[in-house]
Amino acid sequence: MIRKLSNADFETLMDFVRKEKEWNIFIIGDILSFGFDSPVVEVWGEFDIVSGNLKAVLLRYRRDLIFYSDSDSWDIDSFCNIILTTKCKVLSGKKDVIMPFLKALNVLNKREQLFMKLDSSVDKNKLSLSQEEFEKVKVINKDNLEENLDKLELIVYLYQSIEEFLNPSTFEQLRQDVLMGRSRIYYIEEDGMVVSSARTGSEIADMAMVLSVCTMHEYRSRGYATICMKRLCSDLIKEGKSLCLFCDNPKAANIYRKIGFQQIGTWVTLGL
Repeated sequence: MIRKLSNADFETLMDFVRKEKEWNIFIIGDILSFGFDSPVVEVWGEFDIVSGNLKAVLLRYRRDLIFYSDSDSWDIDSFCNIILTTKCKVLSGKKDVIMPFLKALNVLNKREQLFMKLDSSVDKNKLSLSQEEFEKVKVINKDNLEENLDKLELIVYLYQSIEEFLNPSTFEQLRQDVLMGRSRIYYIEEDGMVVSSARTGSEIADMAMVLSVCTMHEYRSRGYATICMKRLCSDLIKEGKSLCLFCDNPKAANIYRKIGFQQIGTWVTLGL
């Protein structure tokens, strides 16, 4: 049985998705930030007919969908019908639960990315920075956002200059995420421009995603993205948070491994 979830299902949903919390950080973060009644979030769940236990979840955040299940069987036809009614353009999640949709939906494209994790077991020496490197990285968070709106505009300009960023965050999306405490942005500024940056996303009490790691083309090969990453990771590890990220760039993956990230699986995104 599939039905739309509500506030009454909060504990059931959290217990279910936290069994593999890294894979479900977006679902957890979106529910904690927006709840079940927001126009930007909808959640459907399938319950086992015999046990009554939740066994699959589909979440819509704006125009994107995320699917998760810990079962090897779910009502794929009914979920496909829901997906089509949302008119969303993206479906993503853990590879083994997303691949069955490849044949069930009219998929325009498929993207596979390494899913990597960093936690408190990391060798802290891998995150060390010199005093000069530490001071080179600036941070925008909810406490200093209003005084750094001009820097936020420069960060948006940086994102728009990165060819790999097909759908970069807008100024308002970034401002809202930082204001809500879902994101903080680490950046390096030179020549009056933000030339390198990394940020958190879907940040909650014990986890965060690392997103939008980039450097302006003319300033690459100077180690700036690595410095931003080390500062970000060091800060969040000290706060007791584990970090996850997606990567399909072999060069970047090697950098992340040197910092201490380890691959835990593959994330798949389907274009619909």
